[in-house]
Amino acid sequence: MTTKVLEVKGLCKSFGGVRALRDLSFTVNENEVLGLIGPNGSGKSTTVNTLSGVLPPTAGEIRLGGHPVQNLPEWDRVAMGLTRTFQTASVFPEFTVREQVVLGCEATRRSRPIASAFRLKADRAEEQEIAKRVDTVLELTGLTALADAKVGVISAAEQRFLMIATALASGPKMILLDEPAAGMISHERETLTRMIRRICDSGTSVLVIEHHMALIMEVCDRIVVLNFGAQIAEGTPAEIRENRAVIDAYLGEAA
Repeated sequence: MTTKVLEVKGLCKSFGGVRALRDLSFTVNENEVLGLIGPNGSGKSTTVNTLSGVLPPTAGEIRLGGHPVQNLPEWDRVAMGLTRTFQTASVFPEFTVREQVVLGCEATRRSRPIASAFRLKADRAEEQEIAKRVDTVLELTGLTALADAKVGVISAAEQRFLMIATALASGPKMILLDEPAAGMISHERETLTRMIRRICDSGTSVLVIEHHMALIMEVCDRIVVLNFGAQIAEGTPAEIRENRAVIDAYLGEAA
């Protein structure tokens, strides 16, 4: 039986008189990579911002692991297992790579500041757990060798990988990747493709927005296509590649 990690039903978002999302419905299953594509202005970023809690929906339902989250703030969704990256990398140049990833663990930290101050047994155990989790995430994202490097000196692509690692540090059920390949060259995109599959295989489902169609077609199990805020197609990469509505709206004949 297929387990639904994320369920979106009738999602709508309006800005004044502009309907940015119109009755959007889809699911992301366990161990699945779902692509979200469409022309500029089709509603992709609005979708991610609404799913993650940056924007409130006008109507519709968002369920994470069967629980409604559409009325919860962003930080509560993170604590429940829904994390994201942003189009622009946000890093702390003076931190080491490891220190930046540790920040991603804060949303699920159980111990209180008083425990940390007095180094209580429960806090020490949690610190060990976090250290193991960070090591796992660094390996998953290919950053182990850079763990002690300053964030400010690693490459732009490595900083993007670091953003993914930071989002994974809380142990999410679902991660939303907003244009993760922006600015990357060919071999960096290939590294990213392999990373996304490893993330999915490790137990975190993935929704990825990306304009680079070769990456989308290779890494995704299914793809949802938007145009003018409405869903115009959903299917496997092979089905989407041959869909006339998608070709006309976005891919073109060369796809």
